[in-house]
Amino acid sequence: MSRHQYEYKQAMDSIHVTPEWEDQMINNLMNSSKEKAAHRAPRLGLAMVAAAACLTIGAGAAEATNGAVSELFAPLFGTAHTEIIDSIGYPVGVSDTAGGVKITADAIIGDANNICVIYTLEKEDGSGWDEVTDAGYLVFEDSTFDFHVDREEGNGWVAHGSSWFIDDDPADGVIQFVEQRTVDGGTPSGSAKETLKNLCVWDGEAQTTRVLAKGKWTLRFDLKFEDTTRQYPAGQAVDFLGAPGMVTDITVSPIAFRVAVDLDRTEFELQDDRRYLDGESEALDQLSVLLRLKDGRELDLGGSAGGSVSVGETSTEFVKSALFNEVIALEDMESIVVCGVEIPLR
Repeated sequence: MSRHQYEYKQAMDSIHVTPEWEDQMINNLMNSSKEKAAHRAPRLGLAMVAAAACLTIGAGAAEATNGAVSELFAPLFGTAHTEIIDSIGYPVGVSDTAGGVKITADAIIGDANNICVIYTLEKEDGSGWDEVTDAGYLVFEDSTFDFHVDREEGNGWVAHGSSWFIDDDPADGVIQFVEQRTVDGGTPSGSAKETLKNLCVWDGEAQTTRVLAKGKWTLRFDLKFEDTTRQYPAGQAVDFLGAPGMVTDITVSPIAFRVAVDLDRTEFELQDDRRYLDGESEALDQLSVLLRLKDGRELDLGGSAGGSVSVGETSTEFVKSALFNEVIALEDMESIVVCGVEIPLR
């Protein structure tokens, strides 16, 4: 695997398309339909679309205990707002072992449109990961994350997200693996199945990846969490890309956000084909969303968020959504700024 292939593999891991979705997209293209959706993975910045088949298998998440979930998520979220993490997340505790490595789904956190699962990787012999100088160089040769989504009958759904490795304490012999997904058109619930194959690391000297642990890990568990999503009044007029638009949805939780804008425009010419697949995904990237906190901080939510674009006959719906990089209490949020228009969150 070359460096380019390695980076592409990291970006495209865990993208899945159902046969029904693929058939629908082919029919749309054949019929020259203007309805389309474009999705970009946060952090990785590549266009992507994802959908997963519903599963009926699950292992049942354990009941949350005080401090358990926040401790498990500390490598990702730190130690702030542990009471929020413990109130909405659940420990999982499902493991599988292959190739001398034990992988455990530790805990899950989520809301109406998002899920985040944190895993740990440990060697069976208890030794450390001395051969891994940077957890960012790790990649699974193949990985899939399938989960059930509740949605209205007849409606489809799509998801965007990313996955990566963390080694917050190189001395403890444990590496964390994070899966994040944001769903548009449904709510993740029910059961999930994570399948991982062959843990690899990028070898800079050889300019290729090499296998650290050969094997296949399969973990099944329930998507169990407390939904604390809050929806705020929409309908605000905005100007985006030189056309009038309206904010149609503002949804926020302590771990994520979702903003939808309906724009009176249907044509979007591609300007930068080095970064984008089409004009719609390029336009989505320019939709600005800022979160202002009561402590004076201002967070750029739009820069790393994924989302979707649906082009209709006379208008286009843009959706930006993602998980935060930190847990934020709802009472600490002052306002959200969409396309320069400030909207109070109270």
